[in-house]
Amino acid sequence: MPSAVVFSALCSLAPFLQDPSTPTAEARTGVPAASAPARTASLEDFELGDERSLRGTVLKETGDAVFVDLGFDVVRVPRSAILRRSPVGGGSEETAVRDAGIWFARRGKEQPVADAARSVGGAVVRIESPSGQGSGFLTSRDGHIVTNFHVVEGELKVDVVLYVRDGEALRTRTLREIPVLAANPAIDLALVKIEPPKDLELQPVPLGDSDEVRVGAEVFAIGAPIGLDRTVSSGIVSVTDRAFEGHTMLQITVPINPGNSGGPLFNLRGEVVGVNSAGYMGMQGLNFAIPSRYVRDFLTNRSAFAVDETRSEHGVHFLPAPRRPKG
Repeated sequence: MPSAVVFSALCSLAPFLQDPSTPTAEARTGVPAASAPARTASLEDFELGDERSLRGTVLKETGDAVFVDLGFDVVRVPRSAILRRSPVGGGSEETAVRDAGIWFARRGKEQPVADAARSVGGAVVRIESPSGQGSGFLTSRDGHIVTNFHVVEGELKVDVVLYVRDGEALRTRTLREIPVLAANPAIDLALVKIEPPKDLELQPVPLGDSDEVRVGAEVFAIGAPIGLDRTVSSGIVSVTDRAFEGHTMLQITVPINPGNSGGPLFNLRGEVVGVNSAGYMGMQGLNFAIPSRYVRDFLTNRSAFAVDETRSEHGVHFLPAPRRPKG
């Protein structure tokens, strides 16, 4: 762990050392200790970034936060703030296996779709341009957003609609004239970047490993089909290596409609394992997503796909010059 202040909760001695006048963890937070899963009764280390860390006992976990008993107080730690966690003296079920700056990977525990969707929904955005609209998702706190190339095709700038949680409600915030940084038409991926609003903490989502996806695995999508914001749909993976124009796609039963394009396909751990890209009009349960391994490669090598407005293959199309009049 980083050389930072580390809080140590003396788990085995806490019941004997506690002052009777000190409120219990349940009284301080309303979280009954007995409600925590058995595996969370051990002491764990949490790395939070910026050389910050803490050590304590997990009392309860929700879709978007972990409640940690430090011995003298209980703190609520947002999942998005946790870079790495591991039991003291043991392995880790939830670990940041890689942080590439523009994207990261973090293995979480599986949850029901309802809980997983709530924990990752803040990363999904709507992308609008004069030619149409689609979806996208945040991969970094710096504001990098992945979407489909066909969502931004022909555009140098787009509008991005963020969904900001306000208590139990959501409100939208539209950022105008956001530049398209990179595009790969062959794989149908594009990258845009917003400047993070000073009054808003962005909530990126981890990129999972599509090579680990198995046929029959449950997955879900969040997007804006035909402009219907925050739509969640679920299904399974039908085929993991469907051939498509020289590469492979995940074939899924998750309903995908116009407006879902560019949105994330999640596993039950809340990891993006694909980018929703295509479907057959009039067909049910026959849709396709770009595997996350292509997304990782695209982001890592984004400079190779940087948008150059003088080159038509990067999304800017020029009309041919008018012919000289005869005579």
